Amino acid sequence: MTQPIDSGKAVKKPWGSYEVIYEGPEKVIKIITVDPGQALSLQSHEHRSEHWFVLEGHATVVLDGETRALAATETIVIPCGSKHRLLNASRAVLRVAEVQWGEVLDENDIVRYSDRYGRKLGAQGAPRVALNPPVMVCEIGCNHKGDMQIAEEMIKIAAQFCKADVIKFQKRTNRELLSEEEYNAPHPVAANAYGPTYGEHREFLEFDVGQHRQLKLWCEEWGAVYSSSVWDLTSAKEIASLEPQLIKIPSAINTNQKVLDYLFRTYLGEIHVSLGMTRRSEEEEIMAMAERHGRAGDLVLYHCISGYPVELDELHLLELTRLKSAYGGKTKGIGFSGHHRGISADIAALTLGATHFERHFTLDRTWRGTDHAASLEPDGLRRLIRDLRGVSKALQQKDTEILPIEDVQRRKLKRVERI
Repeated sequence: MTQPIDSGKAVKKPWGSYEVIYEGPEKVIKIITVDPGQALSLQSHEHRSEHWFVLEGHATVVLDGETRALAATETIVIPCGSKHRLLNASRAVLRVAEVQWGEVLDENDIVRYSDRYGRKLGAQGAPRVALNPPVMVCEIGCNHKGDMQIAEEMIKIAAQFCKADVIKFQKRTNRELLSEEEYNAPHPVAANAYGPTYGEHREFLEFDVGQHRQLKLWCEEWGAVYSSSVWDLTSAKEIASLEPQLIKIPSAINTNQKVLDYLFRTYLGEIHVSLGMTRRSEEEEIMAMAERHGRAGDLVLYHCISGYPVELDELHLLELTRLKSAYGGKTKGIGFSGHHRGISADIAALTLGATHFERHFTLDRTWRGTDHAASLEPDGLRRLIRDLRGVSKALQQKDTEILPIEDVQRRKLKRVERI
């Protein structure tokens, strides 16, 4: 969450000034004032994206070689890695609100290509990568078997023993989600059913909003973030009323534009979306809607294969590189939601750029229900989280040719012979 800081502390620059009005670990908001006839340097950022809102005046924006004029109330997204410049060609002051999000939010992330004021060109700081540890979402979902005591036990184990960051449940309004025929039909796999019809099966596993409020309190008590996926508009409104840090849109309803529009317009937290069973055109529509609402920086998109379980040769992990290339500079992160066995594929996903990880969690993989077979038991989830965090520390470039740990060995062992 961003926090307000003291106002009135404008930082002077050759082109005008800026003032930071909100500052958090992953988001900064500035008010930029550009004097008449002045311009910022042509630059790019390797670890952050920006969203500019023109508050007053007329802006000229150069973005990857194309020039665009913006009037008051108009906005533009500056993706990570793009070359851009902000100019004020008018005779009046230009004021722009700039929202930055990403891993590095200071001047160390500026690569300057040209500058009117004779300032240093090139990278302004040392290369920095893999700054943030991966985020692990433990999905209990409906694996609690409709029992609050089991749910509480699972929260304690996931938070304290496994060290999960986020613990996620599911919320459905079954009469809204299912047609009358679907509600009254038998469960397609009778061995997994908790009721004589599919609707009654789903109702048996459902917690009401008051119970979700208690689940949120338990998560917070044990040091984890509470979340839930929402499967319909009523559930979205109920879970949003609890003000969780994030809400998940499952693959099954990521084309429900009523739910997406409601959350983008009214819910202030992160919105995580799985892309299982989703066409490219549909994921582009999700992204376009987020951008229209100015919410792309709160969006996490998950590569997901919707099978229970999924074999390793069906995971198609290289989709992560496509998603990162297409959306990584615009969104909060790219995630991997896996329904596979084991934990090796998650480590591979980390090396391909995934920042968020989601796995189903159970206390016993033999319990009745669709998700248990594709879930991790406590020790499996613990080892996965340990390994993800450990490997993430290794994914860094050297910031000097000879590291301190090597220096002693170099002086002791290195033999240099020149001819």
